[in-house]
Amino acid sequence: MYIETMTSADSIYQAVVEHQTELIRRFRPDGKLTFVNGAFCRFYGMESEALLGSNFRDLLDPEECDSIVEQVLSISPEKPEIVTEPRYVDADGRLRFVQYVTRGIFDEFGNVVEYQSVGRDITAQREAETTLAEARMAMEKASRVTTLAVIGGGIAHEINQPLNALRILTASAQLLAERADSPGEDLARILRDIAAQVDRADAIVNHLREHLRQNQKVDSKTCDLGDAVRSALSLVGAQLAARDIGVDLHIDADLPPVNGSCIRFEELVANLVANAMQAMDEVKLDQKEIRVEVLGTTPGSVELTVADNGPGFAREMTAKMFEPFFSTKSSGTSMGLGLSIVETIVQAAGGSVTAINRPEGGALIEVLLPAAGGAGE
Repeated sequence: MYIETMTSADSIYQAVVEHQTELIRRFRPDGKLTFVNGAFCRFYGMESEALLGSNFRDLLDPEECDSIVEQVLSISPEKPEIVTEPRYVDADGRLRFVQYVTRGIFDEFGNVVEYQSVGRDITAQREAETTLAEARMAMEKASRVTTLAVIGGGIAHEINQPLNALRILTASAQLLAERADSPGEDLARILRDIAAQVDRADAIVNHLREHLRQNQKVDSKTCDLGDAVRSALSLVGAQLAARDIGVDLHIDADLPPVNGSCIRFEELVANLVANAMQAMDEVKLDQKEIRVEVLGTTPGSVELTVADNGPGFAREMTAKMFEPFFSTKSSGTSMGLGLSIVETIVQAAGGSVTAINRPEGGALIEVLLPAAGGAGE
């Protein structure tokens, strides 16, 4: 039978801690609780009489019990304190979390005679973290939808080109086959052209599949930023042509590679170009132009700039333009994720992005990315 003995010192200790908001407990090396305060009792929904003498393990989730007990038993004079965050399902079925800082109380020989824990309810914090993680996941999905909306028109246009070529080549092959005097080499050439167009359509579909992959985090791959820019411009080429927007492209030769996925950098360029296109939609211009440059003039870095001759942006927008869902477009026409996606990709690659108004008019977005392996340093 367990009997609790309380000295005057214990009475003073209990008086000090009883009204604390932190959860306070003490237990022996065998796990039996010797003291709990009111906050501890309220958190677990139990009276102190029921808790005292019980084992602290009984309040742990069976799946994490052994792990937490192992951490507690690891306390020593060399490592007198540990932090644990056990979960607990209360009487209402709600999953709750508490963070305990547990210290060992040692005798003169360094043996643990008792443990004392001070805890705090972190359920609201954990729930907020879960909500934030879900919001981030939803934003990532939304960003992919935004990017696909940007390149979708280009993909459709690119696929239509080989399909139209296939129709013409197939009709030509049929005509040749119907003519008895048709040379076999002409038919063979047409069949080779058909196969090439099929390969082209397959390459376009595979490229789109890359954009649809869930895992688009920057990894250890390196990328030729010039190639990524050319690929991105080919994806949005149909939209540029439909808007009668010219593209002035300059890519330095012998650029060092940059760290990251080419697919992500294509998204970056596609969003920058789409942002420029939308800006020029807002005004009437005799000649619309976007200038894209990839430069290796800064040692150890690769610079990407996208400039347009549109209206530019108001100075007060500078601090907000890279925020998620910020948009100057009318409601319903833009999700406001384009530049936020750009900043996310650039930061993940260890780079920086800035936006300024050009002296001659229009906006300029500058992206500076470190070269892979510090090339050029």
